[in-house]
Amino acid sequence: MATVDIQYVRAALNCVRRRGVGVDRLLIESGIDGALLDQPGARVHGDRMTRLVQLIWIWLDDEFMACTEHPCKRGVFALMARHALHYETLDAVLEQGIQLYNLFTDDIWMQLSRQGDLARIEIRFARPDLDPDGFFREFWMVIWHRFASWLVGEKILLDSAGFDFAAPAHLNELKYLFPCRHQFDQPALTLAFSADYLERAAVRTQQDLAVFLRRSPADLITIPGRESSYEARIRSLLLHQSTEVLLCPSLEVLAHHFNISSQTLRRRLRREGTSYPAIKAGIRQDLAIEKLLLHKLSIAEVSRQLGFSEPRAFSRAFRQWTGLTPAAYVEQQRGAQRFR
Repeated sequence: MATVDIQYVRAALNCVRRRGVGVDRLLIESGIDGALLDQPGARVHGDRMTRLVQLIWIWLDDEFMACTEHPCKRGVFALMARHALHYETLDAVLEQGIQLYNLFTDDIWMQLSRQGDLARIEIRFARPDLDPDGFFREFWMVIWHRFASWLVGEKILLDSAGFDFAAPAHLNELKYLFPCRHQFDQPALTLAFSADYLERAAVRTQQDLAVFLRRSPADLITIPGRESSYEARIRSLLLHQSTEVLLCPSLEVLAHHFNISSQTLRRRLRREGTSYPAIKAGIRQDLAIEKLLLHKLSIAEVSRQLGFSEPRAFSRAFRQWTGLTPAAYVEQQRGAQRFR
């Protein structure tokens, strides 16, 4: 199973602390070494994170994990899933699931809509201040993306993800959870993907669902289809380098790493709707914005760390990505922050 950044363990424990409950026993029962909490960059096994979330659900009797004004008793997600699974298409299942939650609670409002070729799930929390780490809002987005992917039997490729908070320090983790374009400081949480997915048949049975619910949230923490997505595997290789300067190996080197020919890798990326140049550009854009805004590095330093020959080449590329020079983009974002 996938590993999880220690940031998410800390945030989950904070949910419990806000209810005035001690966490030592939680750590012991979930098998997580408490010493890891003070180690930046530490990771824990997904099965231990799964156990931690399960224990929090039980201890608090709240599927919203103390991140909303009113608790959500355990079993509501299962009730929603069992009801919605009677419908044939992903469109109908999502509509039924969203409708049930909108009827059940005023703490979270959701809507599914179509905008041209894209489907869009919009999520608004009535009291986002009750989730200061953004933990449960991210988790709620993960739940709906993974559940939808599980329903149709394949990973749904996201076009974009919007967040109602500023870019966090664990931005790289978000790139794994949501491998797509990111937008921060948005009025709502959003997930956008090809509307074609909505016509896909729900391929899961009630027996499948029983297993899924028994394991939950294990199948939500583990990304469906991740192992078969070459885009995600390439992003993983490029983003988790030990070098300070981003290194982008040739397509031939990557193909050799995956034990396939370069022609096969190019064809599979095309089938996933992308290409190696597009993946490299997307990573450079994400890292550039992160380094300029979050780490406040100079344009020259960002250019160097992203492997550009000179700052002018980086500025030209940045303008192609965003329509603005790096300096103008930073000024625009900082100005927007001042007026919020």
